Amino acid sequence: MDAVAKQEVIKVPIFHNRNFVLLLISALFSSPGYFVYLIGAEWLMLSITDNRFYFGLLFFVAAIPRLVLLIVGGIIADRVNKRTVLFWSDFSRAMLIGILILLIVSDTVAIWHLLVLSGLFGISDAFSYPAMSSLIPTLLEENQLQRGNSFIQMTNQISPILGPALGGTLIALLGFAGVFSVAFIMLLLSSIAVIFIRIKLQKQEEVEKHTPLADLKEGFQYARKNELVISVVIMAFFLNFFFSGPIAIGMPVIVKDVFDGSAVGLATIQTSMGIGALAGAILLASWKLKSPGKAVIISLIGLGIVFASTGLSTSIWMMASLVGIMAILTQIINIPLITMLQQTTDKKMLGRMMSMFMTVSTGLTPVSFIATSSLIAVGVNIQWIIAVSGLIVTLIAVYNLRNKKLLGFKLS
Repeated sequence: MDAVAKQEVIKVPIFHNRNFVLLLISALFSSPGYFVYLIGAEWLMLSITDNRFYFGLLFFVAAIPRLVLLIVGGIIADRVNKRTVLFWSDFSRAMLIGILILLIVSDTVAIWHLLVLSGLFGISDAFSYPAMSSLIPTLLEENQLQRGNSFIQMTNQISPILGPALGGTLIALLGFAGVFSVAFIMLLLSSIAVIFIRIKLQKQEEVEKHTPLADLKEGFQYARKNELVISVVIMAFFLNFFFSGPIAIGMPVIVKDVFDGSAVGLATIQTSMGIGALAGAILLASWKLKSPGKAVIISLIGLGIVFASTGLSTSIWMMASLVGIMAILTQIINIPLITMLQQTTDKKMLGRMMSMFMTVSTGLTPVSFIATSSLIAVGVNIQWIIAVSGLIVTLIAVYNLRNKKLLGFKLS
C-alpha cells in the first residue's frame, strides 16, 4: 500500500508533490533562520573579544562534531524515518537559540557559551544534512533530481540574502536579543512544517536486522566500488582546506578589521553571496547540463581565480561583487555533483553515501579553520591568505582536467 502511494506521489510534477513542497517550505524557514543566528553569533563574538583566534574557534568547534558524527547521521538516515531526523534537528536548534536568548537577556553570555552552542549546532548539522540529501531522491524521479536539488538550493540560498540582511538590520535596531528571537521563531516554524511530511521508512524489517556497525561496513564497501564518489571526494578533500577556512573567517574579519565596517557591511557581503547562489540555482533549475563534469571543472577554475581576486578587494562593494560571482560558480559546482552522486547510488545507501561524501570531503575543514585563525593571530594579513588560497584552488582545478571519470559523466 505504501509502495503504491509512493509511486503516485513521484509521478506528479514537482510542485504538485505535497511532501516535496513541505520540504521546500521547511527549508524556507530553516536556512534563513540559521543564517540569522549565524550573523548574530559572529558579530556577538567579535563584540565580546578582540582576540580573533576565538572567532575562528567558533567555526572549528562546530566543524569537529559535524565531521565526527556525519557517518552516524548517514546510518540513522538509512534506518529511521528521515522526517523525524529533520524535525529534531530544527527543533533542537530552536531550543539552543532559546537558551542563548536567556543568557543575553540576563547579561551573562560569555565566550564559552557561544563555543558550546556552536558545537551543539555542529552535532545537529551532522544529522540534518544526510537526512535531507537522502530524502530528496525518495520524493522525486531521477529526471527530476537536478531541478529538485536546484529548488532546494534556491530556498537554501534565499538564506544568505534574507538571513544576513534581516540579521544585520535586527542587530542595529533591536540588539542581539532581537536577532536571536527571530532565528528561534523561524527554526521552530521549520520543524512544524516537517511534521506534516508523510514518508515511511522502506524495507523496515530488512534494515532492522543489520547492526549499525554492519551498516557502516556495508557503506564503506559500497563506496569503494563507486569510482565517481572516490574521484570527487579526493578532489573536495584538498579543496576544502584552502577554501572553507579563509572564506568563512576571512569575510567577517576583513569587514571589521580591514574596512572598519559594521554588521550591516558584513550583511551586505553575505547578502551578495545569497543573491549569487540563488541566481546559480535558478540557472540550473531551468538548464539541464549535458556534460556536468566539464561544467564543474571549468566553474572550479573560475572560482579559484575570483576567490584570489576577492582577497585583494579594496572596498566592501568590490568584495560583495566578487563574492556574488563566486556564489554563482559554487552552485554550478555543487548541484551537479550532488545530482551525480544521487543518480549513481542505490536509494537504500543514500544516507550513508551522502554522509561519507561530506565527512571525507570536509575532513580538513576544521584544520583549515584553525590554520586560518592561527595565521591571523600571528599577524599574517587575511587578504593575502585568501589570495594565495585562491591561487592554490585554481591549480587543483586545472589538475583535475585529467579526471576522465568526472569529465565523461552524463546525467539521466
